[in-house]
Amino acid sequence: MKKLFSIMMVALMVGAFTSCNNGGASKGNAASKTEDSIATEFGKLIGQNLKMQLTQDPRAEKEIDKDELLRGIEMVLNTDTTKRGKSFMNGLAVALQMIYPSIAQMEGQGLNIDRKALINELKKNFKSTDSLNMEKLQAMQANLQGMMQRATQAKGAQNGKDGKKYLDEQMKKDKGFKKTASGIAYKVVKPGKGANFNDSATVDVTYVGKHIDGKEFDNSQGKPVPFNLKMTVPGFREILTLMNEGAKVIAIIPGELAYGEQGNPQGGIGPNETLVFEMTAVGLHKEDPAPMQGRPMPAPAPRPAK
Repeated sequence: MKKLFSIMMVALMVGAFTSCNNGGASKGNAASKTEDSIATEFGKLIGQNLKMQLTQDPRAEKEIDKDELLRGIEMVLNTDTTKRGKSFMNGLAVALQMIYPSIAQMEGQGLNIDRKALINELKKNFKSTDSLNMEKLQAMQANLQGMMQRATQAKGAQNGKDGKKYLDEQMKKDKGFKKTASGIAYKVVKPGKGANFNDSATVDVTYVGKHIDGKEFDNSQGKPVPFNLKMTVPGFREILTLMNEGAKVIAIIPGELAYGEQGNPQGGIGPNETLVFEMTAVGLHKEDPAPMQGRPMPAPAPRPAK
């Protein structure tokens, strides 16, 4: 059973969603019609896929209780992790594979996935009596990929507009902000000493990273984190080359100089999202930077604002 509900599901879903991660993310807003359609299409795809797997394995079709399996999926997607029975455990496995990485990635890109709609469509398709074939599933998968790509592109376009508006407003409200030729707005809160860092340095930095709505997505908790400037995204690297030891700045980095159209779903950063950093350059990193792989940006995972 592990092979039935793991290998095929991972191959199908990971292929579907990692390939369309090229595209947000105002979380908490009502889902758009496009996002509603993504949820129902995702539920339809998984329901049909599960049904086809069972019909292709007569032993599994006899062993699996469809209602229990669906109940397991529904309970996981509704955050209830009670464990009941073999079929229910298979439902848990399916739902967990749906959540990681697929749903987590979609939500990390700022898409509002209606889990109730997803569950309803999954149930309907899993228990339907229509004919099945791999071509049909592949067509559904391609359709879902296209819908996700269009949705993330729309998110990216909106994020770009929202970020530009925010940056312009901040510069109007606070004349202490300057703008680089590349489009980054920054304000020196505390000047440092000595020469500016070069773009091949490894610098210890304390920072707080925020979305433009003020919510934190990352925080070094006051502890210096070493950054190899060769390994950082363009905007973060550029700001550090304008800083020297002890300098503190507030930087507003447009999306194209941060994570771009791809965003960083794992870090809760949507496509083309403008980011705000309060950062202090503690100084050059003293240890040998050779073993350090660097961090692409100070946003490995979202942290809730306190």
